Amino acid sequence: MPHLFTPAHLHLALNHAPIIGLSVATLPVLAGILFHSRAALASGLLAVMLCACAMPAIMETGEAAREAFVDGSAQPPLDDAGNAAFHQHAGRARIAAPLVYAAGILALVALLVMIRFPRQAAWIGWAVLFGCLLSIILSAWTAEAGGRIRHEEFRSITPGSAEASPLPSATPLVSPATPTEASPTPVRN
Repeated sequence: MPHLFTPAHLHLALNHAPIIGLSVATLPVLAGILFHSRAALASGLLAVMLCACAMPAIMETGEAAREAFVDGSAQPPLDDAGNAAFHQHAGRARIAAPLVYAAGILALVALLVMIRFPRQAAWIGWAVLFGCLLSIILSAWTAEAGGRIRHEEFRSITPGSAEASPLPSATPLVSPATPTEASPTPVRN
């Protein structure tokens, strides 16, 4: 059981919040805007804020997982492709995280506007929706690199490495222009 609470495991458990959580949160935001439902809009905005509040824990557990890889306590060690993906993942996270925070701040502003100026809440709701969509895209982009850290099946095959890879080659063994015994040349009488 103690292995379930390593920084890497916690990071893997939490990092779905920006993708799945924001995807789900966009539904009541959109419904609230389109159907002029303050309750739906407010629940969606609160969900966006909760997802943004998860980001510090996601970033902290990711940083702790990085330290475990650097000091060698995470086993097995990363191969070269995993290390490259690790650095890509960290760089992408530094780009995506501020956008998730911004979506959360916009959601808070939208809630405050909704209380004071209820008729203008839909306009800022559209901004929240746009921020959520950008956050989801950047979070998925970040997760793609994160998946390649340990999962070799998510890595692309580079030319020349097909022999060492357990994945099937994408190139055909016989070119279509080469006649084979299975497809003889037609004979005309």
